[in-house]
Amino acid sequence: MLVENHEIQFRSEKINGFLYLPKADEQFPLIIRLNGMPGTDPKKEKERIAQDFINNNFAYFAFDYTGVRSSTGLYEYMSSHENINKIISFLAKHPKIDSSRIGLFGESFGGAMALCHATRDTRIRCIALRSPVYDTEKIPRMKIFEGLTQLWQRDNQMRLPKVNHKKVFQSQSQHYNPMKQASSLAVPIRVITGDKDEILPEKQIKRMYDKIPSSLDKDFKIIEGANHNFSNKKHFEDMKNYIISFFSETL
Repeated sequence: MLVENHEIQFRSEKINGFLYLPKADEQFPLIIRLNGMPGTDPKKEKERIAQDFINNNFAYFAFDYTGVRSSTGLYEYMSSHENINKIISFLAKHPKIDSSRIGLFGESFGGAMALCHATRDTRIRCIALRSPVYDTEKIPRMKIFEGLTQLWQRDNQMRLPKVNHKKVFQSQSQHYNPMKQASSLAVPIRVITGDKDEILPEKQIKRMYDKIPSSLDKDFKIIEGANHNFSNKKHFEDMKNYIISFFSETL
């Protein structure tokens, strides 16, 4: 495996990410992992899942949005969507990337972002979502929202602007809400979640999934006993195999 650390310019800030590549001298389809809040540190992706993508001849990119960990600046939901567009434009020029075969792998909040982005960007061929946020406008209405923002900022993992977070998120989440945009999706999709998800009930995720056009290549899978992060090793392996198999067949 080859590992490249990239700093991608975004306005006056830097998006920090890691590109994991097979060693062969050829072009590969690209999977871009979209993190939750704040999600897994991209530097830890090699052991967690990147190696499995490499073994299946994919390039794999994991990054921190601006305002998260090693990326500079402050985090805003709308800016994070713009980060994705900038990253795709940057990686599409890489000599070992086949820019005609790009997929998104979104986890938790990244799942919401992957679906919303795929409805706008024709460069995306397919998407896979793990335990996705199904309705972003519900998040700021949750009683625990203030606690969540404090949790996101713990140990300086995320740096948020000094604003009314609830009000700003309510405004921004209206523009990128998978519950509203699922019906506009036009690419193959896989959604996987657990029936013991302590944050996002599978029945609500299924409501979002059902809005995706039935004419698409789509599938919804529930792993019995799996929690939000698929922390059980067997559950994680099942999830990983399901996702990689889909990308292998589709890209």
